[in-house]
Amino acid sequence: MKQSVYARKPIQERGTIPIFSEPNEYTENYEKISADHLASLHKTGKNPFIPEEIWIQYENSTANLVKKYAKPGDQILDVGVGLGRLLSEFSELKRYGMDISFGYLEVAQTKGIEVCYALVEDMPYQEEIFDIVVCTDILEHVLDLNLSIAKTLSVLKRRGILIARVPYREDLRGYLSKDCSYKYVHLRTFDEPSLRLLFERIFSCKVIDVCLAGYGAEYLNRLKWGSYVPSHIKWRLPRWLAKVKGIRVTLYERLLRKLYDPFEINMVITKR
Repeated sequence: MKQSVYARKPIQERGTIPIFSEPNEYTENYEKISADHLASLHKTGKNPFIPEEIWIQYENSTANLVKKYAKPGDQILDVGVGLGRLLSEFSELKRYGMDISFGYLEVAQTKGIEVCYALVEDMPYQEEIFDIVVCTDILEHVLDLNLSIAKTLSVLKRRGILIARVPYREDLRGYLSKDCSYKYVHLRTFDEPSLRLLFERIFSCKVIDVCLAGYGAEYLNRLKWGSYVPSHIKWRLPRWLAKVKGIRVTLYERLLRKLYDPFEINMVITKR
């Protein structure tokens, strides 16, 4: 008989999805976000929140890290599995995912991922059961950051690998605007020093890899030293870079990394 990965029985089930968290204002807010996302995908095939090109850059950066650190047969958890796009690439792994959107979980389940409905703070899995845990675009959303990280690390084996991806130096002012449709979206942002302090000093882990991701020449708000660049140069820059891209893609990508801040940062952490 297959041993359960869960540490407790679910509160209830919805079809084949076990439920470990009660609904509340926060989960209802997230269900609204995911419903709008899924409706847009169904209608237009596009993510209404992130341009597809940028989203692919994010996912590829994290997928490459999974390929680098995972071994066939490893047990992997995606905290905030979403549509299961990331784990769908890794059929050689034993894949698990949790989220607080039934719509997302139903899609992820069709990709061979064993899913459950749970808040990170209600982590339902047994301690030290996963070889790898992936947590992408989650830590900026959670209400209790330290509790969420503690719960995530609790299910990771000693010397296991956590791959966390979060926004990098994001301007949060838009989420305070009256035009923002949701109460809870991104509640904090990060940079490399803040992440290192969080994982190395507070949680006594070791950071072993860092990967920045998400660049686009048209995003002038991400220009390094943008306030010092004359306007006539700043606005012509995307066109100049497009010409470089047409000639030599590798040079274009190097220039983007020199001139622009990325949208996100991946950090690979090992649990001591």
